[in-house]
Formats: sequence, structure tokens, C-alpha cells
Amino acid sequence: MTRLFIITGLLIASFGLAGPAAAEAAPTAASEAEIADAAAAKAEAFIRTKHNKVRAVLRKPDTPKRGEELTVLLGEFLDYDRLAKLSLDKEWAKRSPKERDRFVSLLRQLVERQYQRNMESTLQYRVKWVGTEPIETGVKVKSSAKSVKKKRQPPVTIDYSMSPAGDEWKVFDIFTDEVSLVKNYKRQFRRVIKEEGWSGLIGRMEKKLKGDDELI
Repeated sequence: MTRLFIITGLLIASFGLAGPAAAEAAPTAASEAEIADAAAAKAEAFIRTKHNKVRAVLRKPDTPKRGEELTVLLGEFLDYDRLAKLSLDKEWAKRSPKERDRFVSLLRQLVERQYQRNMESTLQYRVKWVGTEPIETGVKVKSSAKSVKKKRQPPVTIDYSMSPAGDEWKVFDIFTDEVSLVKNYKRQFRRVIKEEGWSGLIGRMEKKLKGDDELI
């Protein structure tokens, strides 16, 4: 044993660093990990519950009442305001409160309709929840949907970026086969605003809701 190792060992022993300090640090690290794991588990349980409720509603006859149920249910876990702000990016700060409200309203209807269609297309799929991963503002909950009838068809991955909202959670982005809903909208909105201005974007969104426009 070299002189350096002997001196180091004496210092650790004399100041009591080998035992108590290490013992005190370990529980703190473990507690932080436990808190993160508990949050991820809560987020996953939340979106699983909402997801199952949406599927149950979509299996009902297509009536105005079903549409109302879906609107309420989706509003409970989709963060339309944040989704709108992220998808507009720098353009958000340039808009008046009235313009923002109008944009959020239109985007909510578009997202609601698209999400409903996507969910309807996977009603005959078996959904498997495959874990979580931490992200900057919360948790990404991962799932995989595989067709029950077309067994050779590869599964579709659907991941939810979520952040805490009081005692619950909110989804602010959805990734389908690793394609971000927010980034997809952001790219389209930026292009339309550049070519047609703000009024052009609002006009296209209104036409899309009427089924008259293939863009967005």
C-alpha cells in the first residue's frame, strides 16, 4: 500500500467520512428516484384511464350525445392552450388575446376530430403500455397498438408527453410512430403564415373543419 493511500485512509477514518456521510447521502438519492418513479406511475395510470374511457365512448353509436361526451373527456386531459402556444411558436407572442382565443378554439376542434379518428382506427388494436421516460417538463408515457386481425402488421407506437396539472396530468404533445403532433402543426402553420399571413391560416383552419381544405 502506498503512502498516499495510507494517508487518505487515515483522513477518512479520522473525520468519519466512510460511514455516516455515505449512509446519509444514499437515502436522499433513493427518495428522489422514488418520487420520480411515483410521478411516472401516476401519469401512466392517468392516461391509461382516460384512454380506456375514450375507447368505451367511441364504441357507442355515433350520436350528438357521444360527440358531447368525447369533447368533455378529451378536454380533461388534452392541454389545448399549451399545444396551441407550442405549435405557433414565436407567432404566439405577436397575436392579440382575441386572436389567440380564436386560434385555440379552432385548433381544439381540429385536434379533437383528428384524435377521435385516430382512436376509431385503432379500436380493433390491442394497446400495450410499454413504459415511461422523464422529459424536461414531466413524463413521456409510451404505448404500442397492434392490430388484432392483421397480425403481420407492425405495431403503431403512440407516446404522450405529459406534465402535472394540480392533482392530475395534461397531455401537451402526442407522438405517433415518433412523429410529433406539435412539430407537425408548427411546420404547417409556419408555412401558411409565411405565404398567406395570419388571416390565411385562420381561413384554412376554418375550411379544414368544414372539410374543404386538405392542408393542416
